[in-house]
Amino acid sequence: MPPGSVAGLLLAAGGSRRLGEPKQLLVDETGVPAVVRMARALRDAGCAPLLVVVGAAAEAVTRSLAHESVHVVRHAEWAHGMGSSIGAGMRALIDLTASTDDVQGVLIAPCDMPAVTAPFLVALRSHFTGTERVAAAYVAGASMPAASAAATTAPARGIPAILPRADWPWLKMLSGEQGAKPLLQQDTIAVPLGDGAFDLDTPADVARWRQTQGLGGRSANT
Repeated sequence: MPPGSVAGLLLAAGGSRRLGEPKQLLVDETGVPAVVRMARALRDAGCAPLLVVVGAAAEAVTRSLAHESVHVVRHAEWAHGMGSSIGAGMRALIDLTASTDDVQGVLIAPCDMPAVTAPFLVALRSHFTGTERVAAAYVAGASMPAASAAATTAPARGIPAILPRADWPWLKMLSGEQGAKPLLQQDTIAVPLGDGAFDLDTPADVARWRQTQGLGGRSANT
């Protein structure tokens, strides 16, 4: 692998309590589930190996990934929070790459941010040479694309983000709600994501997203 090569870690274990159905399985205008769309985006950005952490709706999410080249990490304690999922995924990644030092970073991504695309992930990778942290910068708290464009809040740094191998021992110890943000607030290259703060947390979020796609009242998982 070339210098600056990165693994992909896709977080797809959440319970989607506010949405009421698995957000991992929400389909876009082409009928592709969110978890598959993001797995393909990570693959197209050159991330390898690619791990997907599953928890809630694990069987259905795993089935949706049946034709994708991914390592599925089943996380029984997914309800403990995003940090717990990162920790589980990182422990699996460390085991998977124990015999090589070719993989110099990990790109951690969620599956519920429609603004995150393969070209944006490629942009993140273009800033990574092996030692620095690189993170998306977006307006925290924006509830929809139009709102984020007009917001004046200072951009926050968060996932998707690339963290170098030196950070992996810290990441593998995560066990609760807190994710990688403490690391990303220091010595991090920020790459603007625009509407990245828009995620699919509630039925209203999904309805607005479907309007932008022209899906109207189409069922989430059909």
